[in-house]
Amino acid sequence: MRFTTEFYELRNLATPALGIAGVVGGVISGVISALYGESINMYVALLLIAVVALDWLGAIGAALKDGSYSSDYGIKGVFRTTIIFMLPLIGRLIDVISGIPIVVAGVEISGFYLFISAGLIYHSWMSMTANFARAGYEKWIPNKMLKQVGSEINAKITRSEGRKEAINGGGIELPSLELNPPVLPINEPVPPLEVNNITKEEKADSSH
Repeated sequence: MRFTTEFYELRNLATPALGIAGVVGGVISGVISALYGESINMYVALLLIAVVALDWLGAIGAALKDGSYSSDYGIKGVFRTTIIFMLPLIGRLIDVISGIPIVVAGVEISGFYLFISAGLIYHSWMSMTANFARAGYEKWIPNKMLKQVGSEINAKITRSEGRKEAINGGGIELPSLELNPPVLPINEPVPPLEVNNITKEEKADSSH
């Protein structure tokens, strides 16, 4: 590759897209720092965001593959993701209020925050692995890890089958609104009523 002076010109680097990306990155970094703290807390938050994002991609890929994707599924996913990001924030608030954060070798350690975040990262990692396996990428996943998430895969397949039945309209069978069958017209004449094996006509004749 031949380098020229034009390659290092500032105008080739200062593009609108690069500027927008820098602004967005700075805003996101500032929000994460304000919500979850700096230093190790920020790296833990970034790790959680990355794992949840990959879990989303795997879930969408698996749902599109088996035909179980729906708008309702996406709405539930947004709600679930919001809860995942709120729980570490609650843990950090508990740490700040209780005064648990301690400084070790110049690094602030938040007990509740790290405990909650570690649990969510582990759960999201297992879910992400199961989703990518369902999406058709199981050959890239070690067999040992596939065995560990076997129950998670089966649970997701079961839920997927339920969503497919609901989407296809086979999940609920509505009862018929017709309570009683229609009464067919009677073409044959109705026989006279018998009283003690004697018809009304015979009884009237016998009275005379």
